[in-house]
Amino acid sequence: MNEERQLKCTILGSFRFKTEIDRTREELEDNGVEVLAPEKGQVFSPPAQRQIRVTSTFKPLPSERKTPIRSVEDMFLESIKDSDFVYVVDIDGYVGTVVSMEMGVAIASGKPVYIKEAIDLRLDSDPDWRSRMSGIKVLSATDAVTNFISGLK
Repeated sequence: MNEERQLKCTILGSFRFKTEIDRTREELEDNGVEVLAPEKGQVFSPPAQRQIRVTSTFKPLPSERKTPIRSVEDMFLESIKDSDFVYVVDIDGYVGTVVSMEMGVAIASGKPVYIKEAIDLRLDSDPDWRSRMSGIKVLSATDAVTNFISGLK
């Protein structure tokens, strides 16, 4: 019997959208996709920082809180390379600099990239970036799975 290999995906998106990222993870898993990263759950906020505004933009998940930032990002980039495709949760078209870089790694690795909403092209004036971003398919997570599978046939 020839069993089909389970599809693998990494979800990109600002952790300000972590709730939406977790919902997207569930939708992909409901469609039989193994989500390599990020894990479900809220970002870790140390008790001393809960009452004050923290200037660092890095927000680790609980399992990452004792891991150096560089190691966390390196592991995340490896998950992109190990994925069959990448899905971006970009509420209101927002992708920050880190997500944009991660998308670049996916594109450079030949991974199909799908986005939840059209990217706000006003975020960067670089014409090459704008051209690449405007060419990415806007699909729901379920439709991204269907689109990826149809491309395999």
